[in-house]
Amino acid sequence: MSPSPEEPGEGCWDWREEFSDLGDDPVPSLIVKLGDENPKVRWKAAFSLGNLGDARAVDPLIASLDFSRPYASGEDAFTLNMVAAWALGRLKDPRAVEPLIGALSSTCDDFVWIAAWALGEIGDTRAVAPLRAALQRGEFECVWAPGRPSPPEEFPDRVEFAVLDCVTVMTFHAPETPIERALEKLGSAPEQTVNPQ
Repeated sequence: MSPSPEEPGEGCWDWREEFSDLGDDPVPSLIVKLGDENPKVRWKAAFSLGNLGDARAVDPLIASLDFSRPYASGEDAFTLNMVAAWALGRLKDPRAVEPLIGALSSTCDDFVWIAAWALGEIGDTRAVAPLRAALQRGEFECVWAPGRPSPPEEFPDRVEFAVLDCVTVMTFHAPETPIERALEKLGSAPEQTVNPQ
């Protein structure tokens, strides 16, 4: 059974196995882990915070984003951006709108997709015009394909694969692009975004 758009499903990585020493309130410890030297610890903490849904994580998750360069798939920084943006979409906090809008101009379509999904989840109409502009750019082609049967060579880390696959299944629903879905959620049908010439 595949995960619903709301909750990670059975194929997802169980973050509690990795972070078993967090105490009764895991959020503060996971926020500290977002600043860890090891990028794998950072994206695992971001995924955990997205699952917990605690608003205390919003500002630290925003601080962990960096859409300034086109990361290649397989890099931990790519995974951190994907997972932190996903977590912000789950938190649905308007503080994340401006940083996520910044991702819509990224040359990495995967970043555009996850930011668009998160903006649709947050539901703030400030995102409509930037989403329309992103849709006007044309073709949309992601490195990460939803529902891959096995990890590609550039993802030797099975946990990283499981987390990215889980995030993808929850956020990418072909044939619509995530930009089109986000515009629909914001009450602005994608057909209205194309200017007839």
